[in-house]
Amino acid sequence: MLEIKGVNKNFHKNKVLEDINIHIQKGEIHGLIGENSAGKTTLIKCIMGIYKTDGGEILLDEAPVYDNPMAKEKLGYVADVNEYIRCYSVKGIVKLFKDFYDDFSVERFYLLNQTFKLDDKKLISNLSKGQKMRLAFMLSLAQNPDYLILDEPTSGLDVMGKKELFDILVSEVEEKNIGVLISSHNLEGLERICDTVTLLKKGRVIMQNTLDDVKNTYTKWQAVFEKGIPKELRKHKQVIEISSVGSIYTIVTKHGEKDFEAYLKGQGASLVEEIPISLEELFVYSSKEGDV
Repeated sequence: MLEIKGVNKNFHKNKVLEDINIHIQKGEIHGLIGENSAGKTTLIKCIMGIYKTDGGEILLDEAPVYDNPMAKEKLGYVADVNEYIRCYSVKGIVKLFKDFYDDFSVERFYLLNQTFKLDDKKLISNLSKGQKMRLAFMLSLAQNPDYLILDEPTSGLDVMGKKELFDILVSEVEEKNIGVLISSHNLEGLERICDTVTLLKKGRVIMQNTLDDVKNTYTKWQAVFEKGIPKELRKHKQVIEISSVGSIYTIVTKHGEKDFEAYLKGQGASLVEEIPISLEELFVYSSKEGDV
């Protein structure tokens, strides 16, 4: 298990992470979401042992990850910006990784490259951002890690590239039972693949649960008010947001109040329907609220 337990991180006098707790099991895809500067990349660098925490601990199979070469063997890492030795070719980087990692599989790399189609004779300096991301992803999987840590892995990828990456990631979890922590602003993609989600805001966890339970934190309703929505409804303590197109109103409420449908009808709604809420919408509402 990968355990983040009560982690704090400061830069000078600025508190960047405060009391972060996340547990990731093998076979699980855990999404890490939040606004820019929420602390996601800092947390990932702590997990990878790049930064030393200022409190708490990060354990891989009960052993600290910081200053632990064995942990590096078991953790695959795709950074938000991937820079390799510019004068090396793709083939040269593959050989270098083979020398560094005991379990690295050249055959696995080239099997993955049948999908991503990088020219292995091409120099790193001539790769685009998206190609470097593909390279980093394939190198990490060919390392045969127990856990894969991904920081914005779809950055620079086109629509097809994003789909290919997510499809391979899901297959890898199913077939090899690896654990995954993935940070991304591609919330539609995360919604499709994640089992659990953690939402960070200003370095603190404000929401964490299975994806289904997280989405149940809010409920979205569509209601028809021919005479306009009552002022009383706008002041209701459970209402987070109201928008409208003509007489059709979309109302977002907190904690899925069970009798809210009856309440809306009692307020004059001629038609009430509960409609699905997306992870992206959930992120927006929870960020506005600042607390859950």
